[in-house]
Amino acid sequence: MDYIVRFASTAEDRERCYELRHQVFDLEQHIPRPLDRDPHDHNANHVLCLDEQGRCVGTGRLVRVDARSALIGRMATAPEQRGKGIGAKVLEALERMAALRGIGELVVHSQLPALPFYLHRGYLPEGAEYLDSGVPHVLVRKVLGR
Repeated sequence: MDYIVRFASTAEDRERCYELRHQVFDLEQHIPRPLDRDPHDHNANHVLCLDEQGRCVGTGRLVRVDARSALIGRMATAPEQRGKGIGAKVLEALERMAALRGIGELVVHSQLPALPFYLHRGYLPEGAEYLDSGVPHVLVRKVLGR
């Protein structure tokens, strides 16, 4: 299956990202704090992945933390599309976006089950495991250009 990964450039694109996040985080994972929207969404750069029918099946966002670092988060893939490389495509697009903006370091608050995904892509764990909204997480970091 062919996918199109692109930057969310319209309000409609961002709404599609929010809807997928709502489906994954709120409805599927039952995370108590809504993750479909938050104050960072207004300043974030969003990426969406579309399937052949034009449905949003993957998303993620990039939030600048300071002059040289950014936070990648709200990574979500539609359940029926998992294991097809969508997360990797979204992450690659976010990393390209960061590099184009002069960001040299990326941080992710990874859910524990997603840790191997990030380790395989050059992210390194930092610190101890912690709970966020009742879900085990670990901080991972990647210096771009390595």
